[in-house]
Amino acid sequence: FTPDNERKMKAREKALFSKTPVHLSSNGNAFIILADFMRKSGNGKIAAILPLVTATNASALEIRQFIGKYYHVEHIVTSHDPRRIYFSENTQIGEMLLVCRAWDSVKDAKPPTKVVNLAVNPATPADAYATADAIRNNAVASRELGTIQEVSPQEIENGDWGAVQFLSPALRSEFVALHQNEFAPSLPLGNIANIGPDGRIARGMFQRSTLPTASGMTALWDHKTDITQSMLAQTDSFITPKPGKDAQAKRYWEQRGALLLPTRINLPTVRTLSVRLPESALGSAWVPCKPNIEALDIPQEIAEKALCAYLNSSIGVLAILGERSNKKPTYPNLSLDDLRRVLVPDFPTLGDNAIRHLAAAYDAQCQTPLLPLPQMPADPVRRALDNAVSHALAIPSERLARIRRNLAAEPSITAKPYAPLTP
Repeated sequence: FTPDNERKMKAREKALFSKTPVHLSSNGNAFIILADFMRKSGNGKIAAILPLVTATNASALEIRQFIGKYYHVEHIVTSHDPRRIYFSENTQIGEMLLVCRAWDSVKDAKPPTKVVNLAVNPATPADAYATADAIRNNAVASRELGTIQEVSPQEIENGDWGAVQFLSPALRSEFVALHQNEFAPSLPLGNIANIGPDGRIARGMFQRSTLPTASGMTALWDHKTDITQSMLAQTDSFITPKPGKDAQAKRYWEQRGALLLPTRINLPTVRTLSVRLPESALGSAWVPCKPNIEALDIPQEIAEKALCAYLNSSIGVLAILGERSNKKPTYPNLSLDDLRRVLVPDFPTLGDNAIRHLAAAYDAQCQTPLLPLPQMPADPVRRALDNAVSHALAIPSERLARIRRNLAAEPSITAKPYAPLTP
């Protein structure tokens, strides 16, 4: 490179990526913008293999909206085959195949987007050709290769590509119903609770010990599913501020809470998706969730118990998994923003009786171990929580049983190829 050529390249890069919703540290998004630039010289389509998180993460919302606005997204193809969650070589993360074409018409309505969630990811070129033929001929379901959902152009333009989250279209429909308040009045958890600090902050501010420390501070550091099995949990670490970080650590310690939510979940083995501690603490693989008592107008203890019971019910599991970051479907992450979006009952609207009924269910079941998620249909604790939710929110128990059964069959939960569960 000569200095002059380098200046010219930087100028071209600035012209290409200015006013576009992409950060250059995200190679996949940058290549979409580059493909868009190249496509304008012709009239072709864009086909791209992208990380699956592009369809779900808040950080990729603008690129989804960009694609949805200027293109008709014809197909989004994902793999729910736990043996191969990817399409590229030399990767272990979930991926999606995106096929879209420019849409310049302002008069014609866009057709829906077909989201194809494969139960079996082709292993050979011949299998891949057969799968492509099935997608082209709308025969994916009839050939038992996977499921297909149609997503409206408006959802795609809004950046709602969440149909990739579940193999089961029924689960996706129930997740949408939850957002449309068909179950009960709902609102984002972040509207009624303060969530955080993030576990990365705890790891940066504190050092842990198995022995008591002078600070008296404690944490639930790990999410070990062979230890944390019930809604009532115990701290597993003593913590003390790292050298030179006393003042900052003290500020973060003030944000501790008794109700904790997970940030990393091993779905095939996990039992609890929310726990409550006997005393307030911080977490590493967990984050505090402190209900806003002024907004709820109920005692904090009652609010914590009601939320913990709900989030461990089948509909709570659905609400959480619908917001997950699917870098690896069986081991998803949940950012603070993900957790804040999780829908929970609108307790101020539902009234005191509903809250106290859920809190009573927590009291009755909090010390009994739950079974791992793949065993949800046979879990007496999960069924008891579902019955409490059914009573408190007036949701038919049969509907919750179907959600419970469908969740337990999801490949991302079982880590096995899809096999339907009998009623």
